[in-house]
Amino acid sequence: MNIEEGIEKVKKNIVIVGNGFDISLGLKSSYHDFVEYIKSRKRFAKDYELYNYNRLFLRKYEDFNLNWSDFENLYEETVRKINNRSLKNAEPQDFFDIVSLNDSIKRLEEDFKEYLSDEYQRWIGRKTTQIADKLNEFTEKVNPFFEKMIRDKNSFFINFNYTNTIEDICESIFSSKSSLEFNDAKSRVYHLHGSLEEGNILFGGGFTDSEDIKKIHYSQSLINDKMFRIKENESLNATRIKMMSDIDLDNDNTNIDLFIIGHSLQGSDFLFLSKFIQKANKIYIFYYEDDYIVKMEEILRKLGSSVAEKVVLVPFLEILLQDRLFITSYKEYQTIDSFLSNKFPREDILSELSLTINHFTLRNINELRISPSNIEKVLHISRYLLINGKGSKVSRVYFEETMDSVEFTKLSNSEDFLTLLKWVEKVIFSNTEIDSDFFIQLLKYGNSLSYMRMENCTIVVNGDNERGDIFADISVSESLRRLEIIDCSFTSTKKCILYIGSNNQNNIEKLTVLRNTNLVIEKSVFEKSTNLIDLDISITDDVYQEEIHLKNIETLQMDHTYGFAPNITVGNKIEEIIVTGYSEEFIKLSSIMKNNEESVGFPNLRLFHLKSPDQMTSCQDLIVDVILDVFSNNTKFIVHEDIKSIKEYYLEYREPHLQFFNPFEGLVDNSILLKIKDLFDKSNITDQSIIEEVLEEVSSKLEVKIQTNKQMGQEIEQKEVNGSNQNNEYDLEGKSDTNKNDYMYTTIDSLLCDYATGNITFQELSKGVQQERKNINISEIYGKILNEIKHIKFDSKKEILDLKHKFFEEDRDTVIRDFSEKWFVSKDELYLSAVQYHKGDDDIPNIRKVIDSRDYESYKAKHPEVNPIKYAQAMKQDWQRELDEKIVWLNDELG
Repeated sequence: MNIEEGIEKVKKNIVIVGNGFDISLGLKSSYHDFVEYIKSRKRFAKDYELYNYNRLFLRKYEDFNLNWSDFENLYEETVRKINNRSLKNAEPQDFFDIVSLNDSIKRLEEDFKEYLSDEYQRWIGRKTTQIADKLNEFTEKVNPFFEKMIRDKNSFFINFNYTNTIEDICESIFSSKSSLEFNDAKSRVYHLHGSLEEGNILFGGGFTDSEDIKKIHYSQSLINDKMFRIKENESLNATRIKMMSDIDLDNDNTNIDLFIIGHSLQGSDFLFLSKFIQKANKIYIFYYEDDYIVKMEEILRKLGSSVAEKVVLVPFLEILLQDRLFITSYKEYQTIDSFLSNKFPREDILSELSLTINHFTLRNINELRISPSNIEKVLHISRYLLINGKGSKVSRVYFEETMDSVEFTKLSNSEDFLTLLKWVEKVIFSNTEIDSDFFIQLLKYGNSLSYMRMENCTIVVNGDNERGDIFADISVSESLRRLEIIDCSFTSTKKCILYIGSNNQNNIEKLTVLRNTNLVIEKSVFEKSTNLIDLDISITDDVYQEEIHLKNIETLQMDHTYGFAPNITVGNKIEEIIVTGYSEEFIKLSSIMKNNEESVGFPNLRLFHLKSPDQMTSCQDLIVDVILDVFSNNTKFIVHEDIKSIKEYYLEYREPHLQFFNPFEGLVDNSILLKIKDLFDKSNITDQSIIEEVLEEVSSKLEVKIQTNKQMGQEIEQKEVNGSNQNNEYDLEGKSDTNKNDYMYTTIDSLLCDYATGNITFQELSKGVQQERKNINISEIYGKILNEIKHIKFDSKKEILDLKHKFFEEDRDTVIRDFSEKWFVSKDELYLSAVQYHKGDDDIPNIRKVIDSRDYESYKAKHPEVNPIKYAQAMKQDWQRELDEKIVWLNDELG
């Protein structure tokens, strides 16, 4: 085994500390602060006065947000420009400019040293108290994350700042300047560019290791290169050597995690830091707001994606905690993580994550996701947002976990939370209880509420309900445009109903109401919603018996699966109609589509779709009895899997339909169709005469034809009745042998009659029945008949045939009764279906009334797993099997 493989690697944390660290502590050490200090101290009113004072200031600072790396870039660019003026011949002016530039650096260092010294002392006075001789302690608690890092002997701080803020934190943590721990921690802090304490702060650029250094030819151009300055300063050079030795970057047995806190990763420092970045296993970039973007771009541009893969973005932690802790662990943080824009990663180093309510991530909240585990925190956040004028940012609220009425009461009793609701635009409840009072308050306080969705929720009454039914008025929320209530129920100690109504005009544009229990959308919601253009509805109770006409609706979806469908009609703006689980054998478009008072025809209709109908299988079952644009290429009909354009429909199905319902053959001629087309081609019709002319022409022809058909139908019906009466007058006893063909005897009937008159013995009868080889069920019934008549003496043929009929009718009744009890449908309707059925029939007689007679709730109570959409279809298929396998054979025996 390789010796190196057996050596355990040492893990080290390298912390890169930039000016952002000091700024977060409250120090005014930014480049902008320094510029403002010079302007104030020198009484400069204009930016160009700054430039005249020191050429390393800009002529104009308006619209610039510069930091210290920008200052360094300005210095480096100036050096390059001077050296690029004349690469061959040195000019005295160029040399003078280099000298002047170096002098500007020196003067800038002196000014900044003076400014920062004063600012640092003021900061010490604000942030600390003296607890012993020359020992200061922070008035605010140090974040446990940084305290843990400072105490870790394998953590090393490369400090690009000139202040002793890190040492001050160490002093506060260890409470003694003489302790070994304090001295150890302080020894792991390296001031790479000098410090106020040592009096050796340096400004400058970085040409070392850069391609540009080959183009720098003037003497003294590099004396303010940072490497140059470090080497010429004994203290800085010693610090750098110690740092490189302690970190031991080139040691293969060292694992490095890099923490970048407050450094921009720009300017001349990047070349130096790139060595650490490439060596590190993980690179933790602590960012504020969105400043990580620039840092990530710098890494991608200069080091590539393989290095960028190692980056972990961490929102900048508060170093000193200015308030009591709001979050004390990562586990606690996870209760609110779902609605924070800037998220902390799941890392071991953050297991003891500590945040106060003042952390910047809590200022950028634009949504709340509320659960039982975070209600108290949500209430705290609500107050914080309102106090800091950030409440208007919250536009969405989600309730995603099961909450009870007690938890909703906390929200209802919070003035801060209720105030916050006035800015919320979207509220979604999912899989939770909803307190009815909170629901009503939400409508009341939701001044900006435009969308509300409730799905798989139970609305409850808080405490004992002595009020009976509950009413919620949606018109109080004038901003509400979209309401969705899906698979919800209302429960209370009494059997009450939650009625959602509209006392005044509402502005609902899209309404979805699907499969709710004890929750009723009142008719007033539809009547007072003139903006309603999209409705999706499925009801489980018969609550809409009166017609509701929606004249402005554009999209309608209705579900008939549960046997209850609202009596809704749509006006002339309709574009799409989708009906699910329709149970009738055909549908007239006029049952849903009705003209508004001021309009005729439905020119916008694109789709009429029947999904999973109980009986209909093709577009032939549609009755187009309203005015449509028959020349349209856009209108589609869909019935089950059959799809037809309106043109295809008229070509294939117009004649059969007209003949089936009223044989209007030849009535709708080309002249009328052309008039209709002309009608739809016109716009802004004020004179309705052309429409009236078309309708009058069609109406007069139809009226004549209807009367003719009625007369024809009455004649046919009378003939059928007369024929039926003649057949029923047949009397078995009164017929002679010469007329027995008037009654169609079967072979078994003849054998039974011969046995009744004594012409054959019982043994001969039994043998004759067996030779007929009947269906096994039929044979069993004949066996019962033979056992019954074995010891009976008959006085006539009629008696034995009546006995036969009695047995077969009882068996048919048993089949009907068993099916009725199995599927909870009417025996009477099944009987009418059974007696009319003949083998080979394409349609089941009376099936519509059989389906309508179903008691679905009773069936569901016995079969809770039932799929309501498939119930009617499954029942119909089962009845078809009973008809083919049993009823048809019984009917054959009954004649």
